[in-house]
Amino acid sequence: MAAFMRVIDEQVRLDLRRQRIFRDRQNPLDAYDDLEIIQRYRLDRQSIISIIDLVKDRLERPTQRSVSLPVSLQVFATFRFLGSGTQQRLIGDTLGISKSFVCRSVEDVTNALSASLQNIKFPTSDIDVTRTNVGFHSIAGFPNVLGAIDGTTSQ
Repeated sequence: MAAFMRVIDEQVRLDLRRQRIFRDRQNPLDAYDDLEIIQRYRLDRQSIISIIDLVKDRLERPTQRSVSLPVSLQVFATFRFLGSGTQQRLIGDTLGISKSFVCRSVEDVTNALSASLQNIKFPTSDIDVTRTNVGFHSIAGFPNVLGAIDGTTSQ
């Protein structure tokens, strides 16, 4: 009877163990043409490659387990999220990655970009803020604007 119970316990343990899922992760640069890349990621192919090269050293993760997900996939997940505003779970399903990886990628890639891009300046002093506000107002009549990104005003 004890042997039978051990066999049953072993079978229950095996049934409860999660089966590993291996997903097919295609590279969007290979899967889409130039127009589709711009529509999905809001940047052209060459800009995406340049950004991947820029943040590669900050995002590569050494691992003892298996192959970590590539930097390019982290960048694609982040750009898809920022460019579309879609839920992270849907982006993960589209790219064949988990929602938690999308969340982690968005934070890591934005931090890496922020640390890597030293040419972005934001006005900090009162004089610079006033000068920037007046400049935007004189260009297009936008009041209280401190900057623009991709044509989008930021207040």
